[in-house]
Amino acid sequence: MKPIVVLDLEWNGAYSKRIGGYLNEIIEFGAVRLDADLKPVDTFSALVRPQIGKKISDKIADLTSITEEELASGAPFMRVVSRFRHWAGDCLLMTWGTSDILALIENCRYFNADRHIPFLTDYVDAQAYCEAQMQYEAGKQMGLSTAAQRLGIDETAYGHHRALDDSRLTVRCLEAVYTGEESLKPFLQDARQEAFYDRMEFRTVLLCDLDNPLIHESDMAFACPSCGAEADRCEDWQMRNKAFHALFCCPKCQTRFYGRVQFKLKYEGLQVKKKIRPYVPPQEDSAAKGQGKTGGQHTMPDRIGSLQIHQNGEVVYLTAPDWEAQPWLRHAFSTRLGGISTGICATMNLGFGRGDDRETVLENYRRFCEAAGFSIESLCATAQVHRTAVRRVGRADRGAGILYPKPWSGIDSLITNEPGVTLCVYGADCVPLLFADPVHRAIGVAHAGWRGTVAGMALETLDAMHREFQTDAADVRVLIGPSIGPCCFEVDAPVAEAFCAFPDLDDPAIVEPRAGGKYHVDLWEANARLLQKAGVSHITKGNACTKCHPDLLWSHRATGGKRGAACGMLCIREGL
Repeated sequence: MKPIVVLDLEWNGAYSKRIGGYLNEIIEFGAVRLDADLKPVDTFSALVRPQIGKKISDKIADLTSITEEELASGAPFMRVVSRFRHWAGDCLLMTWGTSDILALIENCRYFNADRHIPFLTDYVDAQAYCEAQMQYEAGKQMGLSTAAQRLGIDETAYGHHRALDDSRLTVRCLEAVYTGEESLKPFLQDARQEAFYDRMEFRTVLLCDLDNPLIHESDMAFACPSCGAEADRCEDWQMRNKAFHALFCCPKCQTRFYGRVQFKLKYEGLQVKKKIRPYVPPQEDSAAKGQGKTGGQHTMPDRIGSLQIHQNGEVVYLTAPDWEAQPWLRHAFSTRLGGISTGICATMNLGFGRGDDRETVLENYRRFCEAAGFSIESLCATAQVHRTAVRRVGRADRGAGILYPKPWSGIDSLITNEPGVTLCVYGADCVPLLFADPVHRAIGVAHAGWRGTVAGMALETLDAMHREFQTDAADVRVLIGPSIGPCCFEVDAPVAEAFCAFPDLDDPAIVEPRAGGKYHVDLWEANARLLQKAGVSHITKGNACTKCHPDLLWSHRATGGKRGAACGMLCIREGL
């Protein structure tokens, strides 16, 4: 077998007048050469001097930490390609997914007037290989971070979104699942054939016309989920989010359900994706509202930690009693219960990036907002990347990230002083922090995983509120929402050392050594200590551990990443 080279690229979106459009201009190469046993023997790293877009977008700068000054010292794209070709030699190239290959094709066509990649002869998609070896859910793509987590690989040893570090992490994942040369053969592609480039450049198309000759009548048929008989469609097809939806009824058992079908035209042919969603008649909703906190089967406790459990219909949510005593505020944390999602996201999933249908997630938002007293039109969502950027938002931003795409990226904290703007922060083990300044009537939310905690996410939010609203720390109230507790947050030495690097956090009450070189970290107390030192005295700990209560709360660790997303919401009430 040829030597294997694992390649990763970083790129920046740049507008070219020559082609009258945007191109993903490659700005960094990072690669690892492996021996026959998949052990690293050499590395390659090079920055590429931009020739189209001289300015790096804020999103790419935030993700990679690459500066324009650093890129100015790099070599032009084709020169780096030449250097890489000489270094790699005749090899089997692997990348995580095919997006890097497509970027190479686009850049070669632009800078060399030829779509062919000079150093590419044999290729394997490392993502597809690992998904197959790990028996990942068919039809869904597994990100590199998800693969590492599932394989028990500590990502903290690698940089975030830098080409060489991502290549090294890919190698670690390959090492964990590799079962020999024979296992690679089904994934081997001959990149010397034009069909390879045709396949890579083929753009998947969603068909939105039922009269398209590629769509057959049988593609629109649905079997009853109860008895298996062919169901009758009860209404006309409706197009939502480039998929067809309709209500069906089984003539045999009278079961009703919603059918959803989507048509993707791929290089290999037409892909038909069908989903079924239960139909809940209005009278069943009304009956559910009379069940109290039983969930229909089991009696539910009134509290979890110090948070109050509420049930409105089927929707279950949490609040802090002392925060409910603030009449100018409305707040709530979602649970797993009361939505319409199915599978691993059942039932209240509020994350659009968890593989759920967008319309399903929106319906979950509608139900949660109605139950907890929010307006779905008022929601404004973070764009979390485990950093410390804060953004001030207002009424003009209502709906961002929920009803329409967020116009920002890399934002783990939002602040506002405008009534009727509901701030949303997500979590499923990471700490959601809610901030309220009753003197200046200002609020904030922040997402603080362990990285955000040691980076001072809580303090950055506090500082931003001081700059924007003259907030005094002594007046601020902070609520620490449901997240993984010190009982369950077990980490390795590198994470523990990140906390112990701060005098205020180097405390056995926060970082507790355990057997086997492990540590338990108290994220609640760590954030509280940092806030207390900054002058905040009104701190409410929810003390609700997500991993201890996986039946009620979403927990990334408890589910192995197979989960939905929870949301904390906070707004200033209008008219008060």
